[in-house]
Amino acid sequence: MWDAPLPSILSLPWQEPPLHPRLDSHTLHLWWFTLAPNVPREVTLRTYLRHYQPDLEEAPLPRTPLGKPYLQGLEFNWSHSDNLAVLAISGSAAVGVDVEILRPCPQRSAISRRFFGASLQQRVQEGGDRAFLQAWTYYEAWLKAQGVGVWQRTVAQTVKHWVASFLVGDRAIASVVVLTPTPPRCFFFRPETMG
Repeated sequence: MWDAPLPSILSLPWQEPPLHPRLDSHTLHLWWFTLAPNVPREVTLRTYLRHYQPDLEEAPLPRTPLGKPYLQGLEFNWSHSDNLAVLAISGSAAVGVDVEILRPCPQRSAISRRFFGASLQQRVQEGGDRAFLQAWTYYEAWLKAQGVGVWQRTVAQTVKHWVASFLVGDRAIASVVVLTPTPPRCFFFRPETMG
């Protein structure tokens, strides 16, 4: 069972990205964007990854044996819910991110009993749907940072990490986990017109 205290939900200063974003070993870039309805998701992901690797080819991205996409020299992870997407790119540490549209979760108690420990189940019970979605995004981001999926959760190890939970507009909540005990310098990019 996974049991972790939930971090505060941050209100982030989303900004237009620079033309050529730069990463160093202690930097985290978070991108929030809307998925176009008729564009394959991997095409969209490659478009954003080309900010960091301009010569990235059109071929499908390589994947680890457990299915996590990767590129040499770039730590990244992304998540989408409905048409919202969040991409996390880390300068050197493994990263995982998950986003969920805010919505009623009638099965939250049953899901919490299956995946979460007693103290987190209590927090979900007290906090309702938003607390459940925050806990779920944290849990998935933590697993994804380790390259493990929800159904391989027993493989995940307890490792030191930095976490942030944040709202994506007024429609969604997300969490990002970076496998480093020290907080990275974070930049929050929204390439679309704010409104």
